[in-house]
Amino acid sequence: MGSAPLLELLGNRRVTVEGSTGVLLYESENIKINTNRMVVSFRGRGLCVRCISSSCVEIEGFICGIDFIT
Repeated sequence: MGSAPLLELLGNRRVTVEGSTGVLLYESENIKINTNRMVVSFRGRGLCVRCISSSCVEIEGFICGIDFIT
């Protein structure tokens, strides 16, 4: 897979994105995470970034959809 992001979902309430290079958009209903290959967009309600490091982002809230933008 190379530099493709790794997503780990816990139901529709929490997601961890490994391979992040930054947060592009941070709103309560939409969070966009940049990775080397694509932008991963999370849609939902009450979304928040719970934890962020140099290559990992953890998002919590009610996740309704995930889009992969290349």
